[in-house]
Amino acid sequence: MEVEFIPEQEDVNEIKAIMQMSESDTSKDAYIKTMLPLFLESVMAHTNNQFSYTAEGKLRIPGGVKIYLAKAIERNTMKTGLKSRSMGTVSYSYDTSVPEELKGHLAPYRKVKWDE
Repeated sequence: MEVEFIPEQEDVNEIKAIMQMSESDTSKDAYIKTMLPLFLESVMAHTNNQFSYTAEGKLRIPGGVKIYLAKAIERNTMKTGLKSRSMGTVSYSYDTSVPEELKGHLAPYRKVKWDE
């Protein structure tokens, strides 16, 4: 089953709150709105979990997954994980992978996948 998640401003504000960003700071709203569905898709693949829906038809995203999403987005918006730097013609290389300790937030939501 394919899940389409289109974040609303409420979702963006929740992620910003976890990231300790002010709700009035809209500088990263477009980025958060773009990245939320992409990271959520990778979470669903990693956990083999499509999650559930509320009575109103809204996707219910568990708290641990929200923390993971916020921290993964935060990591991608900061200049963290500098892997290498060159001085000649100025070249920087960043590690954009998500640290294993962050993936620990997803462990409770993993479902067993049976191969057929």
